[in-house]
Amino acid sequence: MEHLARAPAPRSWIYYLVEGMSFKITTTLCASRVEKWIRAVKRDFLDGAPIKYVGLDYEFTNPREGNQRAAVLQLSAATGNLVFQICWANEVSQVLKEFL
Repeated sequence: MEHLARAPAPRSWIYYLVEGMSFKITTTLCASRVEKWIRAVKRDFLDGAPIKYVGLDYEFTNPREGNQRAAVLQLSAATGNLVFQICWANEVSQVLKEFL
């Protein structure tokens, strides 16, 4: 995802990858888009699943450049993937905190 290294504009991207399988990747720095993704994943995949799995990954800013903090949060559930550029975000919503 080379978009992550660029300046934050536009605020969200949605990719569809199809090579034998279909994945929807949402890349955003907007808290409302994160909330929308969480609601959709809960509705479409997690609410009806007897066992719920969500993949989680994160990246940090460079500690040599000062105060180290979370830069990117990545979540995956079924075929839905979210890449949240948290260091550029306008806010971190309560919906995300409760989901985690």
